[in-house]
Amino acid sequence: MTFSGGFVITGTFISFLLLLTAVYGQNINDTAVRIGADAVLTCDGVTYDGVTQHWEKNPAIPIKYLVAIQTPLGQSSPGAPVYDAANIAAADLTNRFTATDDLMTATITAVKKTDDGNFRCASGPSEIRHQLITYQLTSATTNPADEGTGYIGYPFVATCSAPSDSKPTPSYNWTKQEDSSFMASGATLRFDSLTVNDTGTYVCTAYHQYASATASMQLTVSEKPTDTPTSSQGQSGDTKPTSATRTGGGIGTGGIVGIVIGVIAALILVAALVYFLLIRPPKGHGKGKEDGVESGDADVTYHATGHPGAPENMSRPPPLTEPETVELLSKNQPEVMYAELDLEKQPAGSRRPYVAAPDDPPTEYASIRPNKPPRSSVPHTLAPDEKSEYASVSKPGTRY
Repeated sequence: MTFSGGFVITGTFISFLLLLTAVYGQNINDTAVRIGADAVLTCDGVTYDGVTQHWEKNPAIPIKYLVAIQTPLGQSSPGAPVYDAANIAAADLTNRFTATDDLMTATITAVKKTDDGNFRCASGPSEIRHQLITYQLTSATTNPADEGTGYIGYPFVATCSAPSDSKPTPSYNWTKQEDSSFMASGATLRFDSLTVNDTGTYVCTAYHQYASATASMQLTVSEKPTDTPTSSQGQSGDTKPTSATRTGGGIGTGGIVGIVIGVIAALILVAALVYFLLIRPPKGHGKGKEDGVESGDADVTYHATGHPGAPENMSRPPPLTEPETVELLSKNQPEVMYAELDLEKQPAGSRRPYVAAPDDPPTEYASIRPNKPPRSSVPHTLAPDEKSEYASVSKPGTRY
């Protein structure tokens, strides 16, 4: 056949066009199969042309058949199916692709995500195609799961999700049980300000054109307790509108410093109590008598020797007998008051006898009690002085 301009269409070219029309010009049937399930593909509507019939994946020229049958020369019926192992392996269908003897049905077991594609059954000019679509959507979950708590006047947020291996990517919507007017689209359910009427069961649906899955959440709305801690994230997705946000549950630096200072102050107080109650001697502790003179812990003024009452002029009378002691004690003698006691110039350890002056009246000494004289072994000397005052010289006793 020759057209104007010299273009010639040969019989081979026409056959090629017919083949292209047969391969690419047919409608495709979508066949959706869940991943992990078996896919069954039929060759309905295809009539065996008495020569050959085959199945192939993603048709191309030259044809890479998966399985084929043909009628041998001189016979009227086709022979047994012939599988092409190389083409089957290239399609990742090894040990998973089978067909009936007449090729009217092909089966793919344990479908994988990679099995998506165009499967064609053809015999001569007749054919059927299946666009195999694998999908996955096993479940849906909500956050918070099962139950959520919100507070009147506060916002509330819940989310819905499906497993990451879902195929194709699902869409989401929310409904409310016993409220047909409620509908929200998207994976996030958001309330800006809850009311008591928002209490109820909310159902999330994850879906695509091949499958769906649902999950439900019971939302309870109530007044916010007064003792609920302030935070940016409330219970079960409740977000409190507040400018103060807690960033952690630990003790801050100021709290630690306060604790340390408190502990140190407590230790100092305990140490002071121990000192005053247990270590420091009580008032008047340590007083004793030596050489007939009691000493204490106050400062005293010492006088030079030569005073009639000085130790070098003092002598101890002999011990009293019992009748004398009784007679002496029975007398109501008042204590003799002395003005001062000066021990500064008296040598330590002096025991010189008392020497009375001619005009000195007889004087007996039992003990001298200063207000708070220091404990000392230095002998005491009596002399008139106005620097330090002492309480009294007690009455004579049985011991000197």
